[in-house]
Amino acid sequence: MDDLLLGLLMLQRLTIYELKNIISKRLWGICSDSTGGIQAAIKKLLKAEMITYSEYVEKSVNKKKYSITDKGRKQFLAWVQTPADLTKTSNMELSKLFFMGLVPNEMRHTLVDELIKNTEKELMRHKELQSAINSSIANAKDDFIAFWENDAEYHAGIQNAAGNTNNAQNLDNIADFQMATIQFIIDAKQFEIEWFKKFKENI
Repeated sequence: MDDLLLGLLMLQRLTIYELKNIISKRLWGICSDSTGGIQAAIKKLLKAEMITYSEYVEKSVNKKKYSITDKGRKQFLAWVQTPADLTKTSNMELSKLFFMGLVPNEMRHTLVDELIKNTEKELMRHKELQSAINSSIANAKDDFIAFWENDAEYHAGIQNAAGNTNNAQNLDNIADFQMATIQFIIDAKQFEIEWFKKFKENI
């Protein structure tokens, strides 16, 4: 959670509500959007001086907008530049498949059918997410570039991190890898559905 929040704060200044909203809408298949979890991570990052905040009033409500510090940028870049280790991903639900031979045959078919149905729902949700992100990226591109160019700290942070002074190109590169992540999940779900359909035929 810590590094994910740092990544979001690499791009723009955000409130806890905005962080939760982004996670729930775009990263729900990757990370929990628990308010308690986000607040705990924010507290930890503040203590480590990896993020800071500014306070402001909006409609008579006091709010805090969080931003990343140089220390936070160094931590995030060290993390993101370490090769991903997808072997660390575990799913205890697979243990049900491991022990499914202990249930009656007719129940096995029902359980696999439910598994396929639930995975198909997840697939559709990710496809909808893919479409929504595609649309929002296109609509927000000018706003992001304008924000970076009007915020000297973030402008320098993005260009130094990407090693590129072309903000439009930086945004395209960020979007490409975000979309690739969603496509990876979609492809994995499609594989799971086909695998379980074939598996069901052999039960």
